[in-house]
Amino acid sequence: MNDLIEEAKFRSRRGLNELDLVLEPFSKNNLNNLNPRELESYLEILSWEDNDLADAILYGKVCKDKELQNVITKIIDFFSEI
Repeated sequence: MNDLIEEAKFRSRRGLNELDLVLEPFSKNNLNNLNPRELESYLEILSWEDNDLADAILYGKVCKDKELQNVITKIIDFFSEI
């Protein structure tokens, strides 16, 4: 699982600065708290194009997949607390 966490931290660095400001702190503080399925969902979310990811995280576009939306909500909640 440590390999997946390291991969997720690396892939959290994005081309859009706005996403970097959200995902890098989230990955540093929360990846160890995700269960294996949530970590897989996080990695799946990171495979999205930056614009689609920004739509979900920054602009509140709801994802139809409940497991992915659960992780997106965790990211949004984390960012709203910092």
